[in-house]
Amino acid sequence: MKVISVVGTKKTGKTTLACALVASLAKHGRVGTIKNMAGHDVDRGDTRRHFDAGADEVIGLGEARLKVTRERGDLDSALAELERDGMDYVVVEGFKHSSLPKIVMADIEVTNVVRNVRLAEVDPALVEELAGIVMGMGDYSAPKA
Repeated sequence: MKVISVVGTKKTGKTTLACALVASLAKHGRVGTIKNMAGHDVDRGDTRRHFDAGADEVIGLGEARLKVTRERGDLDSALAELERDGMDYVVVEGFKHSSLPKIVMADIEVTNVVRNVRLAEVDPALVEELAGIVMGMGDYSAPKA
């Protein structure tokens, strides 16, 4: 499984680039994503009401399936889950302090930079170039505990 993280500050185009990478990589295999949602409660609204009633898991069904659990996780456990689910590629949005290889969308200092990109540069040719870089990466290996 190949993993890339798209990092940057707010409003720098992280989601735009992440979605473009997903679309490109999906032509070559199964793609999973992980979004850093620090400070964003996923357990509010109707989901919160279900939890308050005593549910341990809530599954939302529509055009897709969304599962929310009380279990707290971390980036490594999420990556392990996507690997178990047979993903070929994972695009992570955020987690700038991780050891993952990164595409940087802002002037921030991080480790393992693969490429610095500005939103104005994002076009189909650049996305294909970045997807090629991801496809050529070594497989992800979880950090040793």
